Amino acid sequence: MAAINTQYNPLPQMNTETNKRDKTLEKIASAIQIGMEDSASRSIADMLQNEISLASQGVMNANDGISMMQIAGGTLNSLSDQTQTLNDLSVRYNNASLDDSQKQALQGEFNRTVQSMQQSIDSSSFNGKSLFGSSMSFSLGESTISASIPSLSPSSLSIDNQDGIQAYRDALSQANSDVGSTTNSFVSATTTLLDKISTASAAKSQIADTDMANAIKDFQQSNLKLDMTQIAIAHQNDALRQNVTRLLG
Repeated sequence: MAAINTQYNPLPQMNTETNKRDKTLEKIASAIQIGMEDSASRSIADMLQNEISLASQGVMNANDGISMMQIAGGTLNSLSDQTQTLNDLSVRYNNASLDDSQKQALQGEFNRTVQSMQQSIDSSSFNGKSLFGSSMSFSLGESTISASIPSLSPSSLSIDNQDGIQAYRDALSQANSDVGSTTNSFVSATTTLLDKISTASAAKSQIADTDMANAIKDFQQSNLKLDMTQIAIAHQNDALRQNVTRLLG
């Protein structure tokens, strides 16, 4: 009588490979990284994501600061040009050969220029807040940059006081220099934050994102083992049928 070999049972191996294959397929579909199954990896990934979020907000705040400085810089440049007009009018006004009507005409032009300058200052704003005579702070995550612009009102300037006009011009020059320095600080901070985002994103990717090539390779290997197990079952069943046929004559 032929003996039936019942010692080898491929079903447990088949179940194992099926579970492995299905699990890998789920990770491919949902982009869950294999190493994220432990809480420590999740905590690190969450921490990195928090760093990325804070740095991203910092970049947006820095860009707001740069935009604000650009508005202020444009107004300061306009004021500088108009201050040159005031100086020219003052030089002409202080010419002893001018009569009263000529001086009155120069005074009128001087006053209109001063009014125009004041209107530029009053209308210069960012997010609804006046820029001149105010200070704003921008949070950049771990650091803060403050931007301050003096009021620089030209209302006290006089056509017969060239020293006062020159002092106002110097104040404009200093304010323009401060705006440039603050803008550079924002730009530098933005570069640092972008580097931080890049580094943190790369680190998070290694922890939290599926390595698609390896995941697909694992899936294929599990599927191949599953196929081999199924072949083994089919072979065993065929051998069993042959044995039973021989037993039954």
